[in-house]
Amino acid sequence: MPVMRSLSLLGVSAALFIFGIGFIVVGARGRTAASAPVAPVTAEAPVATVKQLMAAVAMPTSEAIFNSVQTSVTDKGVEEIFPKDDQEWAALGASAAALAEVGNLMVTGGRAVDTGDWVKMSQAMTAAAKETVDAAVAHDKEAVLRAGDKVNQTCDACHARYRRE
Repeated sequence: MPVMRSLSLLGVSAALFIFGIGFIVVGARGRTAASAPVAPVTAEAPVATVKQLMAAVAMPTSEAIFNSVQTSVTDKGVEEIFPKDDQEWAALGASAAALAEVGNLMVTGGRAVDTGDWVKMSQAMTAAAKETVDAAVAHDKEAVLRAGDKVNQTCDACHARYRRE
């Protein structure tokens, strides 16, 4: 009887082992198929030129930053201008994020004029725009002013060196 019990225990163990391996194989195949990309991702050739990116994205988004927080003194008195609600703060943050992406685009797709100052200035604009994003998230109008000043400085420095009419 002990020999029979050993054989039956051995048979059950072998069957469980085989089924376990089967589950692992099936699971691995399912995971591989689910995680495989549908199509390979390829980098497309850039569509926009630097001038087009400046006109379509950088100028309007930087203007949104510059105009978002200001003090206006008129005959009627002093008017404080700043985002008044979450929606206006979010719009400012979106503009700043778009400007940061323009900085990234300036160094990709063959747009970089050189690998020195052009890259440094693009990265500085991206960093200043990211500061503006953070200030908008914090609803901090003083931080928006400081970051906006940095954005302006990066734009002025780059335009002084690279702007072509």
